[in-house]
Order: sequence, then structure tokens, then C-alpha cells
Amino acid sequence: MPYPPKEIPENPEIAPELQFSIRKIFIIAMIMASMAGYINSAMLIEFGIPVSQMTGVASRLSDAIVHLELNDFINSFTILIGFLCGAFLSGLLIGRAQFKTTANYGHALLLNCAILATATLFSFIQSEISLFLSAIACGLQNALVASYRGLQLRTTHMTGTVTDIGVHLANKVKNKQPWPWQANLLLVLLFSFLIGGVLGIFAYWKFPNWSLIVPSLITGCLGLIYLKIYFHKANQATN
Repeated sequence: MPYPPKEIPENPEIAPELQFSIRKIFIIAMIMASMAGYINSAMLIEFGIPVSQMTGVASRLSDAIVHLELNDFINSFTILIGFLCGAFLSGLLIGRAQFKTTANYGHALLLNCAILATATLFSFIQSEISLFLSAIACGLQNALVASYRGLQLRTTHMTGTVTDIGVHLANKVKNKQPWPWQANLLLVLLFSFLIGGVLGIFAYWKFPNWSLIVPSLITGCLGLIYLKIYFHKANQATN
């Protein structure tokens, strides 16, 4: 999982698109990983299958093919296609502007909000459409954060995160290398996903049909805040 090799300071010799706030990265990682863990746990309880990572889904798809389980095949395939569609939507909105600050990040967050809100409505009729929409939301979020300022953050699955933590630990023990901020970021991603998963389980227990409205509201608020800040800076730049 690639990350920036080191902290980039505010330096006039460095291109503005490569300058970023480490604190801001940690906040984004924490919020997005928590929401992914939340959505994944809620859907896992309701449908018995994850929606935020495709490794398990692909294995379930293989198992369904071998055992000719039509329902499992449909659900697994639905999630796989949904996640792909979400990443596709992110690509359409962000495109090659991943190193630039663009209003489309805010628009993508608002779209994610609408998708999760729609998934909430469909959950009242126990429709697998909510499963499909949840997968779209996860794919959109994962691709969206992965493209933010070229950071390549993965917030919806922890396989690469745990792998990289292990590599950092090995470098620390074997080569006596200092513990980098990127390793702390990986830990934040992992624990945020776990905490979000716990919250998702409790939320589903308390209000199962409304559980997805929580990440929907959060992404909606984030999208509005982002757009407000973006247009405020754009107005300042033109004045």
C-alpha cells in the first residue's frame, strides 16, 4: 500500500499540490475507516456477507459457484459489481485530478450520502438493493480517499494495512529504523475500522432499519463542509 515517503513540509520549492497537512490526513483516515467498519458490520449482521472488502466476497462467489448456491452467488456478485460501480463513479468525478483540490470531492461525498440514505430506505423492505447500494458507497469511498492528494489510503479493508504494519514492525526490530508517521497512520486506520465495526453492530441492534443513516449523515455533513471551505478559498483567491 503506497504512502508518501516522508512528511512534506510547507516549502515554496515544493509544488503546492504535494503539500498537505499530516493532521488532516489522520482525521480523514479515522473518519472514513470508521464509517467503512460501521457499514461493513451492519451489513454483515443483516446479510451475513461483508460489503467493504472484496477478498471475502470473491471467495464466497467461488464457493457459490462450486456448490451451485444461487442466492449466495447473486448476493456476492451484487456486492462485487456494486463496489466496482462505486469506484467507477469516483473515477468519473475525480478522474486525474487526484493531486488537486477540487469541488468534486465534496460532490462525491454528497453522492455517497444520497446512496446510503437510499440504502436506508430500502432496508425497510428487507431488499437486497440496500446491500448493492452499501457496496457502491464503500467502493466510492475507498476510491475517493485513495485518490485524495495522491495518498493511496485504503479505508474499507485492512489486509494491506495489517501487512504494512507488520513490515514496519520488522524494520523497527531488525534494522532499528525509527517508527514513521506512516506507521501510526496505519494503526489509526486499523483501530478506526475496528471501532467503527463495534459501533455498527450496536447501531444495528438498536435501530436495524435506520443504522445506515448514521454514515449517510456524516458523509453529507463532510461534503457540505468541504464545499463550503473550497468555495470560500476560491472566492478569496479571486478577490
